[in-house]
Amino acid sequence: MEFTQAELTLIAAAKQKVQMAQRVRVGVIMLLIFGTLTLLAGFWSHPYAIYIAFALVVFAVALPQFGQGPKYEELLALLQQKAAQQND
Repeated sequence: MEFTQAELTLIAAAKQKVQMAQRVRVGVIMLLIFGTLTLLAGFWSHPYAIYIAFALVVFAVALPQFGQGPKYEELLALLQQKAAQQND
């Protein structure tokens, strides 16, 4: 399967986006662990802590659809096009 330069650029941008999303997810997990520990230790008490934690989880899950770079749908369309060409 051969790719054009534009397709290779799309793939490279997707790779960078995934790497960024993974780094942010690790940061969110560390933040959630830190927040949980401070809540359990009694250093931080906030009535909306559960809502903040939920928002962080939703953000981490939805992160690949935010920001610059190709969306999942664009990569899927590229792969479908290449698979259709290969089957012909």
